[in-house]
Amino acid sequence: MIAMSYYTKWGMIIGSPIFQRFLRENYAKGLSDLHLLKRENPFFQSDFSSLLCGVGNAETARSFIEFVTNRNPNAHIFIIDLGTEQIDAVKKLVKHNFGKYDIKAQQMNALDLTTWLKRSSLDWIETDGFLEFFSPPQLQKLLKIWHTLLKKDGYITIREPASDNIWESVIDVLRVWMAKWWLGVRLYVYSLTDLKRIFHDSGFLFKTFPTKVPTFRRFTLVKSVL
Repeated sequence: MIAMSYYTKWGMIIGSPIFQRFLRENYAKGLSDLHLLKRENPFFQSDFSSLLCGVGNAETARSFIEFVTNRNPNAHIFIIDLGTEQIDAVKKLVKHNFGKYDIKAQQMNALDLTTWLKRSSLDWIETDGFLEFFSPPQLQKLLKIWHTLLKKDGYITIREPASDNIWESVIDVLRVWMAKWWLGVRLYVYSLTDLKRIFHDSGFLFKTFPTKVPTFRRFTLVKSVL
């Protein structure tokens, strides 16, 4: 059997057209949730700034970049990931396809974001299936960092596994086992109740809705104190 890296294995899933369509649909739904939180969409401001926190692969970066630049070609776009392969692929994509836009890609841990980005500098933070890679103390730290980086009207969109019943808890157990066996990574399980509590304690108001993926829910978060 040919050995494959985590990047290659996971890329087989998230690089598919079906998954990319899922992302684009949920980007739009996250924006539409803002009115439920009594916030305006800042997308068309001249200094609009966005962060893709954990890129997955080049196709995910492409979907995000196109979604942003189609709406605001002057937007500032930041992309990070911990993996060398992911960031190298994104930099190559940007160089060959999106060179006219203001896009910066950086290999780094999300817990170090404040060493790269300024306080109150982001309008939008986007990620997908990202929080489960962080232990509870790390997750609290990450949310504090995101809260610091967001502008007063900034927002966060996330799709995250969040079990809400026994059946979904069983799926969580299987997912964690599969991730360790197939991808070689450790995941942390958070129930819907867990995430609601953590988001609230971290200073966010939020709305949540189910997605087409079992146990995955979308969340849109804004600062609770302006």
